[in-house]
Amino acid sequence: MVYIAQTTEKAVTHVCCIGAGYVGGPTSAVMALKCSDIEFTVVDTDAKRIAAWNSSSLPVYEPGLDEIVRSVRGANLRFTTDIDAAIRAADI
Repeated sequence: MVYIAQTTEKAVTHVCCIGAGYVGGPTSAVMALKCSDIEFTVVDTDAKRIAAWNSSSLPVYEPGLDEIVRSVRGANLRFTTDIDAAIRAADI
């Protein structure tokens, strides 16, 4: 379990990553793979990029990334353009 440092400790259960590019998408996918008890939501204003992350043709290439995204997308990894809702739901 991951904790954020505050005056009162709170378990982190939801992370919002702003930006679905070459860093945000792959990084969130790997974190989702390694931390299955935490929900990861990647947000972006670019609807085409979000659609690509939600498709079988990812917008970036990294060796093995397709398999990782397929294994966690819909489980504890989501991609959306609804930035406000994702930020409201997030602990971090």
